[in-house]
Amino acid sequence: MISLPFDLGLLLSGLLLALVTWIGIEQLAGLARPNGLARRLLLRARLSVSVTIGLGTLIWWGFLRFGWDLSRNGSEVRQVVLILGLVWTVLRCKGTLLAHAGENLEWLQQCSQSDRNFLQDLLNKLITATLLLLATLEVLRLMGVSPTLLLTASGFGAAALGFGARTLVENLLGGVMLYVNRPFVIGDFIQVPSQSLQGTVKVIGLYYTQLITPDQQPLYLPNATFASSAILNGARRDHRQVLVMFGIRYDDQPLLEPIISALRAELSQCPGVEQALPRRVHFVGYGESSLDLRLECFGGGSPDAYYDLQQEILHRIGRIVTSQGAAMPFPTRLVFQNGSPNVSPQAIGG
Repeated sequence: MISLPFDLGLLLSGLLLALVTWIGIEQLAGLARPNGLARRLLLRARLSVSVTIGLGTLIWWGFLRFGWDLSRNGSEVRQVVLILGLVWTVLRCKGTLLAHAGENLEWLQQCSQSDRNFLQDLLNKLITATLLLLATLEVLRLMGVSPTLLLTASGFGAAALGFGARTLVENLLGGVMLYVNRPFVIGDFIQVPSQSLQGTVKVIGLYYTQLITPDQQPLYLPNATFASSAILNGARRDHRQVLVMFGIRYDDQPLLEPIISALRAELSQCPGVEQALPRRVHFVGYGESSLDLRLECFGGGSPDAYYDLQQEILHRIGRIVTSQGAAMPFPTRLVFQNGSPNVSPQAIGG
């Protein structure tokens, strides 16, 4: 029978225990209800629990192997490893718990999707910050750092932040105010008109907010930006304005009133047009090559509903103008050759 040194046997025993723990948790998860909360939590905790056991054993073996002198025979090191392992496990299980709550809490399901996203994001950050703060304080206590020293360091840290890190403080406070005031939540499409910026909110962090621009580029804005700039939140619009400017030929001036009347009748019957809001069609001026008309109505608040309605309105304008015997002009220019004027059409943008 092979005899191993005590310290080497301890190392192998700990690593074997970590492997057995991994297999045991996997077996327990297999006995749990498929797609149940217990199964998902066990599978999420499997890695962190097993690695904590293995890493703790390895560190303990290192202290014994190299004879490092510890004030309390190494108990503080074991406790630090256990605390870090516990925090890691809770952080890994946090997302599963939040997702389960969102799927099963009735009052949360009654909230809108944006409210659910906001609450889950807020709880996610609160849990993470609380765990990290408590773990840091406990680790410092185990390492022998006195509360007085922590308070003194906090005082110096506050002074340093006040005098030398104004931008950092502004952005951190800006992140907190975004959660308190909620001018937007994850998934909203927002615009910052003063800086000509726009995009869909993907992440609201404590220091910056990440947007995805219309061309799918990531855009990172410091949170202080939103404290000093107006924000246009398109996701909270109930209705969008459809405004179309178009013209007909000067020769079709007798057809203006029939065209306007027909368009007004179309707006009163067109699906998607909000009938309780203004619906206007007017002759608004004499253009360089056309009699100019203006059509205005309002439709749904989502971008897809807006573009669908705008497309339908444009199609109906074209059909009505054609059905009335009129036509939309295009710019022309006169070219004089040998003293005789010839009309030459010029395409728009040509």
